[in-house]
Amino acid sequence: MNIPPVPPEDEQLIEPVGYDFGLKRRAFVQLLGAGLLVAVSATPALAQRRGGRGGGGPGNIAARVHLGKDGTITVMAGKVEGGQGARAELSEAAAEELRVPVNRIQLVLADTSLVPDDGITAGSGSTPRTVPAVRHGAAAARELLINFAAKRWGVEPGTVQVQDGKAIHSSSQRTLSYADLAADEEAAKGLDQAVPADVALTPVTEWKVLGQPTPRPNARDLVTGAHQYPSDISRPGMLYGKVLRPPSYGAKLTAIDLGPAQAMKDVVAVRDDQFAGVAAPTTFLAEKALDSIAKTAKWEPAPHPASKDLFDYLKQHVPGGVPANPFADELSHAKHALQQTYHVAYVQHAPLEPRAAVAEWTDGKLTVWTGTQNPFGCRSELARAFHLGDQQVRVIVPDFGSGFGGKHTGETGIDRSEEHTFELQSRQYLVCR
Repeated sequence: MNIPPVPPEDEQLIEPVGYDFGLKRRAFVQLLGAGLLVAVSATPALAQRRGGRGGGGPGNIAARVHLGKDGTITVMAGKVEGGQGARAELSEAAAEELRVPVNRIQLVLADTSLVPDDGITAGSGSTPRTVPAVRHGAAAARELLINFAAKRWGVEPGTVQVQDGKAIHSSSQRTLSYADLAADEEAAKGLDQAVPADVALTPVTEWKVLGQPTPRPNARDLVTGAHQYPSDISRPGMLYGKVLRPPSYGAKLTAIDLGPAQAMKDVVAVRDDQFAGVAAPTTFLAEKALDSIAKTAKWEPAPHPASKDLFDYLKQHVPGGVPANPFADELSHAKHALQQTYHVAYVQHAPLEPRAAVAEWTDGKLTVWTGTQNPFGCRSELARAFHLGDQQVRVIVPDFGSGFGGKHTGETGIDRSEEHTFELQSRQYLVCR
């Protein structure tokens, strides 16, 4: 399968925050007890550095396509839906190659325990890289159905074609469906084979689904409000939480009195080095508790250049120095040379929805629901922060409301996981807004 490599110039700059909470969980358990954390914050994303795409893709057909004995067709992809239309496009790609209507496709996106690692969703990479990967997997499943039918009927595969999800023998009009393939245990083993590199894809001239107008598969839920964005996730017995934020970037928390919050009924307040937060049965009470400890906080601000000095500061501190102008000689030989310096305001990526995460510890394993463009990268950050293996961490990304480059890293999910870092004994949940 020839999936185009990631061009270096298309890579996004990603700079994840280096968290390490591996040795501090027990102390928090004693304070807050067992539970799960749901959190929403409005902290800015940090700058990004090159790398973080990953994307090994599936090793076999079953990692991309699951056929149910009841006729359901589930397609898996590691990309996320953040309003750019990936869900519709990838559903179309699978439907085209499987020869089924788009509404037959159940698409699972960005659940690290279920889907292949298709890398970060950024740089308009889903169309040139993941669409072909989905098409290859779906086409391989289609060829399995053709070969299964041909073998059962004792005919040449070339006399069998797939229409509307059924293999049809051209002369006898006998049919077999994907459900029949799934029900045959021996034939279904073919799904465990690698996706053939030479599997035939549908030529563009024969497309019937791709390139045609297709409504978003979950458009009705989006319009009616039934869809649950990360900040809408609700769990039984949920608590609400608030995290204390520094008054300026880099400021260090030197002292704080948790007593005012701890004196409130049903409120838990904790501090772990630079982390301080509260949990309460209602958002109102959590906000009240946070305000009470914020008034006692002492901060040591970090030095920052003034806005008027920012550009000089950046030039003076750039690693390796500012590169020489490659056109300097040409300018010196020009008859007329015009020179001017322009400063553009420093800008920050701004998603169109609150940053949100739900973090749940169960039997030493962590599950996080969050809005991120990089689910497997987020999983790796969580695993490193809490000294866990990748298989002990699951990241689920519900369709969310855009990223614009500001959701490449996983600090929101890590923040929430640390706010209630503990082993679950009974279910309690916490939300931060």
